[in-house]
Amino acid sequence: MNRLSLRAALFYFMIILGILSLVTGLILYVWPHGFRSGRQIFGGFDKEEWSTIHTYVTLLLVPVLVAHITENRKCVKLYFDLTVKGSNK
Repeated sequence: MNRLSLRAALFYFMIILGILSLVTGLILYVWPHGFRSGRQIFGGFDKEEWSTIHTYVTLLLVPVLVAHITENRKCVKLYFDLTVKGSNK
């Protein structure tokens, strides 16, 4: 796999996992709270299952983000220099 296809795969994997994390987080946020709320079903899953999906998707997202930043470290350094240090190279 060449560098460009690796970067593209990391980017799309990061976007997909980010959207899944956002959607599952929003589902959990609007889920009713209180007694017996865990027994309700949405999309075939109860609250505990949605919470587990959200946890695993987010935990999988972290190493993908680290790999993405590592692979694009030259761009990250350039952005950092331009925005924080204010230098134009």
